[in-house]
Formats: sequence, structure tokens, C-alpha cells
Amino acid sequence: MRFSLGCSILGLQWLSGLVLARSSDSCAAPAYVPTTAEKATPFFVLNDTELQDITEWLLDPAQGLNLTDATSPNLTQTDNYIWYIEPLRPNKTDVLAYLDGNASSPAKYAHVVMAEGGKAEPDMTDNETTIQELAYWYNGVHGAHVPFNSRPADGPRNAAILPLIIEVMSSIADITADLVDMVFYGPDDPRSTAHLFTTNPQSKDGSDCLIWIPWRRNRMAYFDQPSDLYTSFDFSGSDPSLYKLRMIVYNLVVYNSVEEFRAAYESGQIIKVPPPATDDSFLQKDRLGAVRDLENRLAPTSVELEGKRYKIDEENGYVEYLGWSFYHQFTRDMGIGIFDIKFKGERILYELGLQEAAAQYSGNNPFQAATAYFDRYYGIGSCNVRLVPGYDCPYHATYLNSTWNDELGVHEVIDGICIFESDLGHPYSRHNEATYIHSSKASALTIRWIATVGNYDYLFDYSFWMDGTIAVDARASGYIQANYYRPSDGGHWGPRVQETITGTLHTHVMNVKADFDLIDTKNTFLKTDLIVENITAPWFPELGEFEMMRLNFTELQTEDEGLLPVPTNGQTMYSVINKDQKNKWGESRGYRILPGISNVHLASQNSPFMKKSGEWAKQAFAVSRQHDTEPSSSSTQQQNLPWAPPVEFWKFFDGESLVQEDLVMWINLGMHHYTRSEDIPNTIMTEAHSSIMFAPQNWGDTELAVDLTNAVIYHANENGSVVVPDVNGVSPPSCFPLTSQDQLLGVFENQNP
Repeated sequence: MRFSLGCSILGLQWLSGLVLARSSDSCAAPAYVPTTAEKATPFFVLNDTELQDITEWLLDPAQGLNLTDATSPNLTQTDNYIWYIEPLRPNKTDVLAYLDGNASSPAKYAHVVMAEGGKAEPDMTDNETTIQELAYWYNGVHGAHVPFNSRPADGPRNAAILPLIIEVMSSIADITADLVDMVFYGPDDPRSTAHLFTTNPQSKDGSDCLIWIPWRRNRMAYFDQPSDLYTSFDFSGSDPSLYKLRMIVYNLVVYNSVEEFRAAYESGQIIKVPPPATDDSFLQKDRLGAVRDLENRLAPTSVELEGKRYKIDEENGYVEYLGWSFYHQFTRDMGIGIFDIKFKGERILYELGLQEAAAQYSGNNPFQAATAYFDRYYGIGSCNVRLVPGYDCPYHATYLNSTWNDELGVHEVIDGICIFESDLGHPYSRHNEATYIHSSKASALTIRWIATVGNYDYLFDYSFWMDGTIAVDARASGYIQANYYRPSDGGHWGPRVQETITGTLHTHVMNVKADFDLIDTKNTFLKTDLIVENITAPWFPELGEFEMMRLNFTELQTEDEGLLPVPTNGQTMYSVINKDQKNKWGESRGYRILPGISNVHLASQNSPFMKKSGEWAKQAFAVSRQHDTEPSSSSTQQQNLPWAPPVEFWKFFDGESLVQEDLVMWINLGMHHYTRSEDIPNTIMTEAHSSIMFAPQNWGDTELAVDLTNAVIYHANENGSVVVPDVNGVSPPSCFPLTSQDQLLGVFENQNP
């Protein structure tokens, strides 16, 4: 874990009365139009009363759980206590019976995770509100149980391991003050100038708990203030008297005890290297340099001159937008999930949402080499931050509070989600003929949220385009986790970016689940390969044999074929089709999966730190049969069990048929982060960007945006008069000033200067 991580919450003082424009003929503020979902959402959040009732019921001695109140100030790691309570998402089979039929709304269940340190063999267990073990989610060797040595480092765990860290670091404070210009007497001791930061994973299979601590200056963005000092501890078991120091590493030299380290220091055997810089101004983002010409003007922004074109039922988390409709739910682990996605009344996807975000590092030191973060462990959704109007989201976006369950309460971030429509900046389609011009305006609705998980800020977008396309985008910013600069490394793990630090080579992989239901749950995965072959043709006798392209079609028959690469040179098209549903021309209706920017997977397939826990990240795409027993590719407790994780993704692929079955695609977004000096102070989202698109493939009889009224058509006049364009009754309102170059009249007549 990132020891005392806590998600970074942005504190803002909101300004009122800010003048954005001056106009005597101003446009009215966009009007909000509500809607009501046809059926109440089955994707719920537990309220305070429900949580209190569940907690009191679990604490009742009659249940036989021997629980200690998790809010007790005397709580220890050897107690049994509730770690968190959240809604148990209903099974898809029950939800579809409700949404598509006459079944009642699925029953509500609570998912409870308990730390059971008071057992003879302490562990953590997932339970339902019936106190039935929640085993059907987990196919790993431990089932629903997480060994004690792999448990999360919560308050009681930290309280147990902290005394030994303080004892060791206090005993060598004089040495660390000299070598790295830092000391540590405890996180709450005002004398401490070092920050406590630990590796993850801390265990391999639960048999032990071994951690590395890289000592960093406890100032702004400590991620980028590393020293060359590392300590390692063995915190195996629940008895603190057995915890011990494993080694101290300075300047890549290993010392096996405090005594050995001190003896080397006092005898002058330690070669001192520079400590981290004390001037951390390079980490601040205050504006610097001369103002660029005209940069004092407000940057372009999207506007909604005639009001919002989407509708929201906030109570049910339901959205409608020009043919689209969907529900959304927010959770601690994964943030927003989108459900029951329909276009023009037909279901495209049952579920679309983030499953996990991992970061695998490398480096010539024990900390970076052993770092493999699984951010679901920290709660990506719980790290959601309030969005900054006009900057994180366009002005006039609609803001919703994000609400989720965690530990024993209901948590909420004000304005943690934004929804907005934007001009895509290009037409959907256009063409010029001698007697005809056409251009259709392109726009999309986006639902966005941002999570600050330690040093990184992740931005996630789900966008719905007017032609039936769905896009998912992930972007990253924030601070890199820098490495100590060592000239002898030769830049093999990243370039030097400041006096004593280098950027660190690492890979981000973010897994997205796309549960396709094209009309119904009987779908097939089709590979269309563009192949080149040698042919002869009677109409080209002079050529003899020559190369020609053609298409070759392959249906994936079973899950044994379900682990897929990114197509080379774009010569394979992946699509999901419904062979029982044909368009007017007899083609199977379907959706194409379009690789976007940076659909990467892990470069290292056999790292001990992601051996089985990261199987979902080891190929770009995967397709499997949907099962309520396989709801996710990962789990909250995946982090500290890389050799024996609760969910082994590759076990999903056990030879089941993929032909006209309920299919799920598992898609990886991400980036191999080749760090650079431009990552200081912050990584830039324009480059740190990954995406995927789902686009209609014979879904309709023709192009699906022909019904748009935001389009212009010019037909030549036989009499030679000026052509008046047909704008379908849609024009900018009078309050929107246009220049002479914005005029539609004369475009047809003046195509060539």
C-alpha cells in the first residue's frame, strides 16, 4: 500500500459573482429538463438507516461473530471487526427479468467484509447480509478468505507495525540526518522530516508480509523527493513481538541489521551520495514566464445556447440524450458504472465500467522493482474529487454528487460527477458535389469523473455520440513516482528530470468491462481479417499472378480463443454480432470494437509481483461468457496476493462456447509511461491518454445520423439564384454573435476563389 495514503481531496474556495461575458443581448442560462426513469434503478446505495440496522444486527452477540465495534479507540488487528459494508450488486439475470419483464425489483443485499483477526487463523472474509459466505465471486485458492498477512493496512494494522519502524528509524536518526538529511520519529512527531511510504504488494501468497520503505522528504509531493535509503521489515503474523527488521539499503549496499549499518557508517565505509534537494519549487504549478500573446483572453468553451439537450432523473441515476438512455451507479472500488445502455430503444450494453487500474514499476532499487499497484485496493471511487467548473468540465455542465458506501457510512463528494454535451469539432459526415453540399454537426454527451489516487489523477469519460458510437477515454496527470538519480543507471529506468531524481519507467493498465447485449443476450464474437493473397484474373493477362486483398471471417468458437492482441496494422476487425438479428440487407447486426489510443497490456508476463493477480492485464482484449459468478476481472483484495489472488482471471476461459451466447469483453486501456522532463511538475493529459470505441457495424439499414436536424444541405438552383441552405429549422439564436465568415449564404456559390 501507499502507507498513510488517504485520497487527495481538493479543497477549494468557491467564487461567486464572476463575470464571464458582457452583453446587452445575453443568452439565457441553459435550462434543465428533468425526466423520470420508466423503472426505478436496481443499482442502489445503502442509506444511513440501512447501514445502522445492518451494523447493529451484525454486532448482536446472537449472530456469534464476536465483533468489536470498528469505531472503538481500542480496536486492534487481532479483533474481529467490520472493514466495510457496501451494496451487493444484483445478479444480471435478476435485473434483466425486472427491466425487461414483469418481475419485481431485485432484493437488496449488503456485501460485508470483516477483518477476523480474532480467529485461530486470522483472515478477512466477505459475507452477505444473511451471513452466508460470499464465495461465488472468488475462484482463487483461498476463496472468500484473505490471509492475515495479505490484509489491508488499515488503522489497527498500522498501529501494530508502526512501533518497530519508529524504533529502528529513531535508533539511526543521527546517521539518516547526515546521509539523507532526513529523520523519522513517527508520523505525528514534529521532529520527523521523512515520509513513511511502503511497497505494494506486501505479500506473495499470504504466507508472509514483507515490506520495503523508500524514505522520502516529507514535504509537498513527497513522491518526487526520494532519497537513496530503503528499509525492509518482516511483519508476518499477528504478534508484534515477532516483527523484525530485514535489511537496510543505502547507495544499493545491503546492511542486514542496525548494528551492521552503524558499524559501516562509523568506520567510514559508507560512500555518501547527495540527499534530495530542499528547494521543491520545481514541484509547484504556479504560472511562470511571460504571458503568451492573446493568452489573456478566455479559451474557447462549449456553450448550450438554447438549453440542455439531455435529461436526468437524479434520484434513479438515469440519463436520456437524443436517442440514448442509461442508468449509472457509483461505488467505492470502481467509481461510475453504466448500465442498460440503449440507443433508439434497443439495448447495446448491459454494463460498461472500470474494473481495475494497475501500475507496474521497474528500477534499480528494491522499492521501484517491487512496486505493482492495484488501485481498486485503495478504492478508486472513494478517491473521487470535486470537479472544477470550466476547467475539469466545460462551463454549464451538469454536476451530480457522487455517493457510495465505505466502512460504516455513506460518503458523498459534492459535484464529483459532471455531464455535458460538447461539439466534437468535426462534422459527422459531409460531401461536396457540383449541385449538392451536405454537412452534419457532430456532438456527444459525456459523463466524467476524476479520482486522485495518491500521486496520480485519473480522468474517466464515457461518451455517447449521435451516430450510435460509444467512446471510453482514460487520462492521467498528477505527480510521477520518481526514482533516485544514479548516473551509473544510464537512463535504463528513465531519464534524469531534476537534480537528484529520475523519472521511473512504468506501465498503467486500466481494465474496462463491456457486457454486450445486442438486442438480447445471444451474441457472437467475429474476427474479420484483411488478408493478402496471390491471384490471377482473366482480365489482367499481362499481370500474371499478383497480390489482392480480401476479407476472411472467423467466429470465435470457445473461450479457449478468447485472449486477444491488438490487431497488427489494423488488419483485423473485432466485432460483436447477433446472428439472429439481421438488418434490411440480411447482414448480422453488430458493433465494432475500435482500438483507440494506447490499448496496451503488461510488457512483463511473469513478474512475481503480478504473477496471477494481473492476468487481466496481460493481453489487450479478452472475450468470455457472462456469468453472475464472474462479475469482475479483479477484486478489492487482489493487491497483496499476486501468487494466490481472490480472482484468477484466466480461469474464466474454460472452453465454453462463444457462439450466440451472453458475451463480455474485457478491454485494457493504458500507457507505457516513458517518463520525461515534461512530467515535472505534472504529467500532461494530452499525451497520457488511452481510449476505445464501440461503433455500429451493420446495426442499421443506413448511417444512423440521417435523422439529425443539426445539418445543412445546399441544392443548386436551376435559375442560378443564390442558394438558400436548408438548416432543418435549427439556427443560432440572436444572442449569439456571428462574424461575416460564419454566414451560410454564399457558401455554395463561392467554393473556389
